[in-house]
Formats: sequence, C-alpha cells, structure tokens
Amino acid sequence: MRIEEYEDDIYTCNRTRCGFCRTDCPIYQEMGFESYSCRGRMLIARGLLEGILEPSKELLDCINLCATCAYCASKCALSNVEITEALRADLVGAGFKDEYHERGVEEIKRNSNPYLKPKNERAAWAEDIEFSKTTDTLLYAGCTYPYIFPDWLKSSAKLLVDNGVKLNYLGNEEDCCGSLMLTTGFLDDFIENGKKNLDAFRNAGVKRIITGCPGCYKIFAEEYPKYFDNFDMEVEHITKLVSRMIDEGKIKPSKPVEAVVTYHDPCHLGRHMKVFEEPRRILERIPGIELREMEHNRFEAKCCGAGGGMMAAYPEVAVKLAEKRVKEAEATGAEMLVTICPICEFNFERAIRYSDSPIKLVDLMEILKRSV
Repeated sequence: MRIEEYEDDIYTCNRTRCGFCRTDCPIYQEMGFESYSCRGRMLIARGLLEGILEPSKELLDCINLCATCAYCASKCALSNVEITEALRADLVGAGFKDEYHERGVEEIKRNSNPYLKPKNERAAWAEDIEFSKTTDTLLYAGCTYPYIFPDWLKSSAKLLVDNGVKLNYLGNEEDCCGSLMLTTGFLDDFIENGKKNLDAFRNAGVKRIITGCPGCYKIFAEEYPKYFDNFDMEVEHITKLVSRMIDEGKIKPSKPVEAVVTYHDPCHLGRHMKVFEEPRRILERIPGIELREMEHNRFEAKCCGAGGGMMAAYPEVAVKLAEKRVKEAEATGAEMLVTICPICEFNFERAIRYSDSPIKLVDLMEILKRSV
C-alpha cells in the first residue's frame, strides 16, 4: 500500500491526537464526524495498515469527502494531504472507484478535459492572440479556463502578449495536467498522462511554463518533479510574473477602477504553494481599488469547497462551503470578490447565483486588464 510510505506520520498522529487539524477544517465543520477530519483519516489509515479495516466503497466515500485544501497541513508538520491522496490511490488500486471521478478521468483520457467538452474546441478562446512557436516559454491554459471562463483566460494572455512576453501555446494539442487524476487516487492514469505532457513539452522546446490555474501550477511545479526524474522545466504562476512586471514598469496600471474588493486565496495557490502577497500587490497597484481582507485570509483562508474532486462527486457539499465563503466576502462590504483560480470561480459562480448574493465575481487578471 502507498500509505506504508507514511507509516511514521500515521502513528505519530495516532499517538499525539492533538486535533489542531479539526479546528477550522471545512469538511469536518460541515459533516461533524471524526472520520471526516484529518485525524480521523489517520485512524482509518492505521486500521488499513494493521488489517483491522478492509478496503471498501464506504471507506472510499469517507476519504473522498475532503477538498485537499491543506488547512490541516498548515496546522501540522505531518504529510496530511499526501496521506489522503495515498489512501485514495490504495482504495482505487483495490478496485473501489467513485463513479464521478472515474467518469472525469475517462473523459480526460478521451478528450483531454474532464468537462465532456470537445478537444477541438479547447483553443477557441485564442483565435486572435499572436503566439510564437519560436519561444521556449509556454502558456499552459489548463482545462477550466478555456472551457468555462474563456474571456478571463484571454485577458491573462493578452496582458502578457501585449506587454512584450512571447508565449507559445499548444492549442488543441494541449492535454490536461492530470490534477483530478492524482488527487482522486487514479495514480497510474496520472503518470501515463504526465508522460504524454512531457513529450509534448519537449517536442515544443519548452523550458518555462506559465499558467494561471493554481491546480495546474501545483501539479507542474511540485508533483511532476516527484514523479518524473527528468522534469527540469521552470514553472511560474502568472501572478508572480505579472507582479514582477509591474514592479519593473513593464505593465503599468493607470486607469482607475473604482471598486471595493476582497481577495480570496485559492488553496492550491496559497496554502499549497505559498503565493499570498503577489495577488494583493497587483490589486494594490490598481488606482481606485480598495482592498478589504476577509476575516480568514492567507494561511487561514476558508476553502471554496471545490478541490480534491469534491465538485465532481459531492457538488451539494462543495457549494455549501462556497456559500459560506461568499457570505464572509459580503461581510467586508466589498462589491467584488476577486480571485485567480478557475475552479474556485466555477464554484463561487454557482454559490452567488444560488444564494442571490449581490457581490460580483471577478478574475484578478480581468480587473487588472481594465486598468491597463
């Protein structure tokens, strides 16, 4: 079992039983049972290691009710998220698969995205943008932005291209990063998908990857080096690049955007990858913007509820968590909820609609484009 790699961490948690991971865990708060907390999953892992528990669909359903938001990891020195993903991989390997996760994985293998969208429509958003086949810097668009928020993706790409950044783009040949596969336990499919991506990147002469999707960013920057010894490409999130370009005077926000905004830290960009300040620096450089922080921000930020396969398998729980975050955003008095994660945006869009919230959802690069 993959969880055997984490045996020391599992027993350390079982002996210590501090419970800090439960304090603000969004799933534990929603479900109310120990088994839906990180500490509970550590007990389940021990049961599997010792043969007290047998793999089952019931165990999978319990382990899958986790957004892998890494709140527990921010309160603990143990490999909490990795152990959850290893548990899922062991259960999938034992033949227990969530039907919605499996459907998404199969759709990725067929059409390079989990949204049941045609592969040949992936690059429709990019028709009027001048990409370069001679540069070694690749814009990796991912799945969610091109199919769900193409206009916001276009804002990001045009912001870079119009300000002198040469970008390659694989277009309809771009494949999914495989985040859904890895986080839901379909490890063999993730590795196979990753090999295809690496071949495509090398054939295009890629040495540097720029992406706006935090999930893709984490996969390429943190997971690919773990699973592929020969992965040596530089990976950067667009907020880090744009923040630097603003500091260097290459991008100049000048038109006032009169708005009170609050910023949501996406879990993959914030807690997972420690990118907290660059998005805020971008907002602070836009004339007319007043940034008001939510009560929970940066490491303490509440999860939108959509990650870790939650939106696919447990959409009713995912949207409840998003509604709670939207209410927290409303409490700041902000007119706009700004973030830069298409998965968060997808879930927030539903939560705002379902709850008739007056707050407007805006992508960070879209609001910057209005000023530039």
